[in-house]
Amino acid sequence: MTAHRLDRIKKALVYASKMFLGAAICWYGLLLMGVSNPIWAVITVLIVSDPDVTTAFNLAKTRTLNTAVGCTVGLTTMLIFGYSPEASVFMMALTVFVIMLIDHYPANWRLAPATVFIVMDAGRLAATQREEITYAMLRMLEIAVGCAVALALAGLYTYLAERQPRETDVT
Repeated sequence: MTAHRLDRIKKALVYASKMFLGAAICWYGLLLMGVSNPIWAVITVLIVSDPDVTTAFNLAKTRTLNTAVGCTVGLTTMLIFGYSPEASVFMMALTVFVIMLIDHYPANWRLAPATVFIVMDAGRLAATQREEITYAMLRMLEIAVGCAVALALAGLYTYLAERQPRETDVT
């Protein structure tokens, strides 16, 4: 095998292990905290993770901004109108429309309307408006945990990689 091929395999294993650890930490950590189905934390780890810590940080920033926009729109709509599939779809489309009017809106803008739908869809499980808001807030918490775990692992892996001696350092 060539050195280039081995390097790619090493990077792939490191990245896969980071995704595995992030997903496991989110899934089992939130299960221990009483969250019965922490799928949005795991999905966020997958979206935000990157082999490069700077890229992971930038992805987390845009995920956080788009999540804030999506959550604000979703929660405001739920507070005013309550949950309905029609309101979810309409507000998702309205979010896309508004975002497209903003010059230089950050990358991954599609996460904002997706988050509107994710947050509002939580209301489908609720019997009361109070439960709708509670479920929506729980989804927001899952997304925040996923971002934090992805960033922490990116920092940890970068730290560990920098501590390892390089082949060129050996004389």
